[in-house]
Amino acid sequence: MKAIVKTCRQCQLVKSEGSICSGDERLKSIPICDLFYRIALDTVGPLPETKTGNKYILVAIDHYSKWCEAKAVADHEAKTAARFLEDDLICRYRVPKFVLTDNGGEWGAEFEVMCRDYAIQHQRTAPQWPQCNGMAKRMIKTLKHGITILVSNPANVNCWDEHLAKVLFGYRCGVQASTKFSPFMILIGRSPRLRADNYFNTLTGVIDDTSSVEDTAVQFLEKVRLIASIHENVLLNVEQAQKKQKNTYVNRPGKHLFEGLVAGVSIVKMKKPGKRRALSASWERPYQFVGHADGKGNFDFEEGCRICIVQDADGRQWERSRRDLQNYCAPPD
Repeated sequence: MKAIVKTCRQCQLVKSEGSICSGDERLKSIPICDLFYRIALDTVGPLPETKTGNKYILVAIDHYSKWCEAKAVADHEAKTAARFLEDDLICRYRVPKFVLTDNGGEWGAEFEVMCRDYAIQHQRTAPQWPQCNGMAKRMIKTLKHGITILVSNPANVNCWDEHLAKVLFGYRCGVQASTKFSPFMILIGRSPRLRADNYFNTLTGVIDDTSSVEDTAVQFLEKVRLIASIHENVLLNVEQAQKKQKNTYVNRPGKHLFEGLVAGVSIVKMKKPGKRRALSASWERPYQFVGHADGKGNFDFEEGCRICIVQDADGRQWERSRRDLQNYCAPPD
C-alpha cells in the first residue's frame, strides 16, 4: 500500500519535497494544554470561483488535537470570518482561550468584536513572519494538495468546494507525526470507521444493538480509560516532537538537501515555469536525467544550482537548474 501511495503520479506532480531555512533563527514552540484551548485560523484564496460562487476557504486547526475545520465561502470579509468562528467552532466544540491569526483584514472589525464578546484573546503573528502561524499554513498546503488531486481534471476546477469534506475526512483519519494519534481518535475517542471496515468487518469491540446493558457499561468504562490514556500520551508525544523539531531546525543547513542524480537512471519531475494557476499541479510529467550541461558526470549535491539536461519519452531534451528538479518515484513494473 505504501508503495502504491508513494508512486501515485498525480500526488507527486502536486506535492513538493524539501524546504529552505536560514539556519539562524531560533524555533520557539507554542505550548499546548487542552482541546480547543488555542486555535489557529487562516484563509485560502482567491481560488477559481465555483458554481455556488465560493472563492475562498476559511481554515481553523486546533493546536492540541490537530483537528481541522474548513469552510468554502464567497468572500473573506470580517463578518464572514466571525460567523465561521461562532457557528463552526464555538457552537460546535467550545469557546477557545486563544485564537491565532495573521494580520489580514478579515481578522479585524466584526471578528475582533466576536472575540471580545466571548472573552477570547486574539493573537496576531508578527508582520512578514507567517511561520508564527505555521500549523495553519501547513494545513492550507494539505488542503490545497488534496483538492488539487481530486480536481485534476480541468473540467472539475469549478466544483472544488464539493470535495472539501472528503479532504477533511481523510486528514482527520490520518495519524499525526507529533501526537502519534489521528485527530479523530483524540477528539472522538475511537478509531474512525472507514469503508474498508464495513467490507471486512475489521473493527472489534463496537457497541451494537444486541449488546446487553452490562456489556455496554463495561465497554463504556474501557472507552473512558482509553480516552484518558490517549490525552496523557498526546501531551508527552507533542513535547518530544517539539524538542526534536527544534533540534532539527537548529542543525539544518540553509539550503535544499538533494539526493544525487545518476545519468541515464534517475527519473525526475520538473517544476513548471512562471506563475501557475490556483489548484493546478506544481510539477510536470516525469523525465529521465541525461546529464549536466557542463558534461561532468553525476550530480554533486554540494552544487545545487548546476544546469541539468532532462529528456522526455519522445527524446526531446530541456536544460533546467537542479533546483527545478526533484526525484520522481516511478511505479514498479
